[in-house]
Amino acid sequence: MQETVKIDRTGARLSNPLLDLTVAGLEAQLKAWQAFQVEGADFVAKRLRADLELAKALGHCVEAGHAGDCCRAWLSDMRADYAEEWGRLAATGFSLAFVDLSSIGLVLGPRLWAKQLEKPTPEPGVRADSGRLNAA
Repeated sequence: MQETVKIDRTGARLSNPLLDLTVAGLEAQLKAWQAFQVEGADFVAKRLRADLELAKALGHCVEAGHAGDCCRAWLSDMRADYAEEWGRLAATGFSLAFVDLSSIGLVLGPRLWAKQLEKPTPEPGVRADSGRLNAA
């Protein structure tokens, strides 16, 4: 029988840039899925309510012209709902992308800045002015 994997919960871990980036990416993906799932579920519920109301209205229609008016109103509302939903999805996507890109910058930033701020260390036996030739 296999043993379960033991996880060190003391907080000590090795620095791994790839793992840090992977974790940040997965957290962003989870956040995006949750946001879009909530938004999508709200929209589907709204459309199902509208479909139910259409079915109820069609059940009370006696004439074909009245049924046509009900269907026209339903189609008009559906068009407006889908246009509004696409706008909401685009806004959600842009806001998530902005937050996620800035968080990835925070993950990568300190490592990149640290490399840029490092001062070059002189090699032993090489002088700083060794590039110049002496005319003497």
